[in-house]
Order: sequence, then structure tokens, then C-alpha cells
Amino acid sequence: MSATTPQAVPTLPGAPTSSPTAAARTRLGDAIAAEWIKLWSLRSTWWYLGGSAAVVVLTSLLESGDGDPTTPDALTPVLGAVSYFVQYILAVFGIVAITGEIATRSITVTMACTPRRTWIMAAKAIIVGAVVLGASLLVTGGGLLLTAARLGELSLVDGTQAETALAASVYLALLAVFSLGLATLVRRTAGALAVMLLLLLLVPELLRMASERFDAPWINTVGDWTPSPIGWRLMEGEWADGLALLAWAGAAVVAAIWVLRRRDA
Repeated sequence: MSATTPQAVPTLPGAPTSSPTAAARTRLGDAIAAEWIKLWSLRSTWWYLGGSAAVVVLTSLLESGDGDPTTPDALTPVLGAVSYFVQYILAVFGIVAITGEIATRSITVTMACTPRRTWIMAAKAIIVGAVVLGASLLVTGGGLLLTAARLGELSLVDGTQAETALAASVYLALLAVFSLGLATLVRRTAGALAVMLLLLLLVPELLRMASERFDAPWINTVGDWTPSPIGWRLMEGEWADGLALLAWAGAAVVAAIWVLRRRDA
């Protein structure tokens, strides 16, 4: 008996051909679609986003204003809610987007379906950033209009206030992506949350105190370039500083990809 040699299947003229680049795009698109479905199938997603909206609505309803209808106060409760509450809620949202899978070991299924771990991390970052940006735009914009309507300041809402609401949304989205990358490195929800709280609350203040104690202004400058102070400057209209926040988020995601490719699930 002689083995038969498999015959090559001829390609018909005009038939579509696949390329590695096209296949990569398709698989990355599949990973993004899978992350989208997974995220919205979790009840915690609705709790975090709904909680953020509830906080903004409550602070908007509780804002009393200064009694002067010519002075716009509508942004005050929105920025207060973002800086004191919402940023921490959405940071945790970014954290549990990966630590939830790690804790339940469902990350192994994700890696089996998408062997390229770079795509897994990229898809998660894209979906988390996009969802938080979209939700934040609705929440901050809605809070601005709600407060303005309640205080009789709708006529005072202008492009500057809308730009501030947009800046706050961009800050929250980048912070959530940074939290996602950080949580991938730490692998535990509690640990990642502790690091985030230290970075957002304690590190800038400790560096300021050290700057005063040792008469070293450069230490305070270092603290000014941590995520929380950058976010405040971004909301004050300094869009160029937002690039530094983008660098924080990008560095966290790149480090997460590097670790994810070299570590077991």
C-alpha cells in the first residue's frame, strides 16, 4: 500500500484570501465583544454604575446654592461627587473587572478562548474605559443639568461647564483603566484597592508634608503628578496635563500585559 499525498486545493480567481493582520483584527474584535458581554452580564456592573449615578443625583439635590441666580453653582455638587465619592466607586469597578475573574478562576476560560493574553488585556482596557467614559458623561452631564434646573440656572449652563463635565468623565475613564492595570499586577481586590487609596489620598499629602519638612519643593512637584492632582487640573481645563494621566493608565496596562504573559492564571 502506498500513502496518498494530499492535494492542494486550488484557489479560485477572485476568491477572498485571509491575512494574519485581518485574522488578528477579527480575534481582537471577538475578545472585545466577549468582554462587553461579560461585563454587562455581571450584576456588580449595574451596582457600580448605578451607585455612581445615585451619588451624583443625591449631591445635586442637596446642593443649596448661594442664592445668587447670576452666579453658576451647578458644577459644584458634580465635581464634589466626582472627587469625594465617584472616583473611588469607579476605581473599584476597574479593579473587580479583572480580580473577579482571577478569584473565581474563570480567567482560565478566558485565556483558553483567547490564547493571546495581550488581546485579553487590551480588550478589557478598551471596554472598561469606554463603559466608564460613556456612563460618566451621562452622570456628570445629567447632574449638571439637574442641579442647574433645580437652582434656576439652566440659562447659565455654557460650553465651559460642559467642558468641565467632559474633563471629569475623561478623568474617571482613565482612572478606571489605571485601576484595571494595577489590579492585574496585584491580583487581589483588597490589595489593589489599598494601593489605589494610598495613591489617591495619602501619597500626594505625604509628599507635600515631606516637601515642607525637608524644604524640598521638588518633592511636592512629584506629588503634583500623581493621578488625583492631575485629575483636578484636568477638570480645571488643563487638558495637556491629561496626557500625564493617560501615561499612568498606559503604563499600568503595558505592565499588566507583560505580567499576564509571563504568569499563570
